[in-house]
Amino acid sequence: MERPSQEDIKKAREAFQKDGIMPVIDIAPKVLESWIRSRNAGVIPERVDKTLISPQELQQRIAVRKNFFDTASSVLAGIYRFTIGSGFMAAIFDEDGYVLSVSGDEEILRIAKANGLAEGCNRDEKNIGTNGIGTALVIGDAIKISGEEHYFPLHYNWTCSGAPVFDLHGHIIGGLCIIGPMPKVHLHTLGMAAAAAKATTQLLLMQNAYDKLNRMQQSNDAMLSAWPSGVMLVDKNLRIISVNRGAALLLGKRIEQLEDHPLREFMPQELFALGDQGCIRDRPITLEIGRKTVRLSLSVEITDAGDYVLFFEKTETLHKRINRIVGSEARFILDDIIGDSAVMVEAIRMAQLAAQNRANVFLKGESGTGKEMFAQAIHNASSRRDGPFVAINCGAIPKSLVESELFGYEGGAFTGAKRDGCPGKFELANGGTIFLDEIGDMPFDVQASLLRVLQSREVSRIGSTRTIKIDVRVISATHQNVEEKILHNEFRNDLYYRLNVFDISIPALRERQEDIIPLAEHFLYKYAGNAGHRIHGFSPDALMALKKYSWPGNVRELENIVERAVYVSPHALIEPQSLSIWSKMQGEDRGAPGPLLIPDDAVLGEPEAKSKAPNPVSYENERKRIENALYSTGFKVKKAAELLGVSRRTMYRRMSSYGISKETYLK
Repeated sequence: MERPSQEDIKKAREAFQKDGIMPVIDIAPKVLESWIRSRNAGVIPERVDKTLISPQELQQRIAVRKNFFDTASSVLAGIYRFTIGSGFMAAIFDEDGYVLSVSGDEEILRIAKANGLAEGCNRDEKNIGTNGIGTALVIGDAIKISGEEHYFPLHYNWTCSGAPVFDLHGHIIGGLCIIGPMPKVHLHTLGMAAAAAKATTQLLLMQNAYDKLNRMQQSNDAMLSAWPSGVMLVDKNLRIISVNRGAALLLGKRIEQLEDHPLREFMPQELFALGDQGCIRDRPITLEIGRKTVRLSLSVEITDAGDYVLFFEKTETLHKRINRIVGSEARFILDDIIGDSAVMVEAIRMAQLAAQNRANVFLKGESGTGKEMFAQAIHNASSRRDGPFVAINCGAIPKSLVESELFGYEGGAFTGAKRDGCPGKFELANGGTIFLDEIGDMPFDVQASLLRVLQSREVSRIGSTRTIKIDVRVISATHQNVEEKILHNEFRNDLYYRLNVFDISIPALRERQEDIIPLAEHFLYKYAGNAGHRIHGFSPDALMALKKYSWPGNVRELENIVERAVYVSPHALIEPQSLSIWSKMQGEDRGAPGPLLIPDDAVLGEPEAKSKAPNPVSYENERKRIENALYSTGFKVKKAAELLGVSRRTMYRRMSSYGISKETYLK
């Protein structure tokens, strides 16, 4: 069937606009649907708003859509070269139907402007009815509207081929339209408009993908720059592809001095033998950078492409992280150990000697005497203080897991093993100290494996044939009689001799009674801040109770009892009744406890004072003696202590117990 003539289309449109009569001729379905939408929207051709938006608003619309506008302009610039002198013009429009830009020969632009088609006009279908711009936006597809198919009279002499442009989500963000006088209508203008719009869409998608890649690259660069350790990508030929800022700082170079250079210029290849043994985990390496010796920990991963990713960091940084992972940290130093007794002074002296060498240390002592405190203090006083301190209680681990805990395992070595395997405590302690607490409880069969590690200085994970060199100082401890266990074939004598190079005996608390009160006061001040009221010290009776008790749980028991007393004491001075040891000393069936008896001639509770006939000494009597001594010496504590025949330290302790201070004296 032949297409209807322009005259037939005109008659059909006028009848439809005036009386809503549906055309009997063959009108293009998309055009007819647009006529129906236009009429339903109440578009009246004679009343169409032909005003233009202001130049400022136009520029604002362009600025908001800059990416689309610039891309569409570049596409139309290529088309314009083929349309010069053709009598056609091109327009860029946004998603609301506003024409953002027109281009073409001056004559066609002048004529178009006279017909209301200019930059800033609106061609929304709801505003002016069927047209190449507004209708393309509604149907979301390319369309050509020619002559009398337009709904607006001023457009009857034009042919318009419009096509929408889409974003990456499929939403229309504008479009392109090729416009010309009706007599110059051409079969290929619609195809040209559709191709231009498609090219614009594809360019925007490509640009979005490029921007995304660029952002990802920038994000990766930012993450690598912020990464606390050095990261380096090396190709199969061991040439550096890229590095982060951390790597450049650790190697003392600028990034451009490292990238695209052979790795051997900065790091001896024999240190890690890339490609020979797969991944590397935390291998200690030493580099000479300038005049400085730098100790680093190196790890290497192999990518699917066969390249290498190197991670390296200062060993002290790794050690701090290891301490966080294993939950161990050497907090104590030798000065933290409280004790003036001869046996304790000797133990501290031996610990100081042990810290000055590399020998294995064996700590002997009852439970609660502070063996781990000594281990931490020795580590912190040694040359390994910047290395990790890893503690493991050999008696608290199930027998079946001791070996995997100590030496680690490879992935799939046994049921329940982690897929990537797990390093053992000896690996984690590399460069530092491992503390094997309760070594006497170590299973007999595991002792042979431990002996091999101590002799060879190498560990092999369960399920692996590869050995790992380690540099670890071993401190072990036990409360058991190991010599007796050796006689009963429960402990290997060769392992004992290997561990017991430097032995230190830590005395029980009952063997150093002169340290009881200083320790008790240390714990009191440690916990006093957590009490609901002020705690000044211990009463004389409470101090005597602390001295008389046998302390089977040693320092650990003393700390627990003092902490409890701080919380339960109703007074500023802790009385014997607040000490949980009181009932043990008095007997559970003797009713309410009475006051302790201290010697009448006791000098402020000094432990060496003795009396054959003890009599009660009241709280007020002793307080008055102290106050009198201070008063007579003008509050010179040293002279007052000499007057009473006690040490200055004891004097200060008693003043604290009774709440006596210079401020109270001046009052």
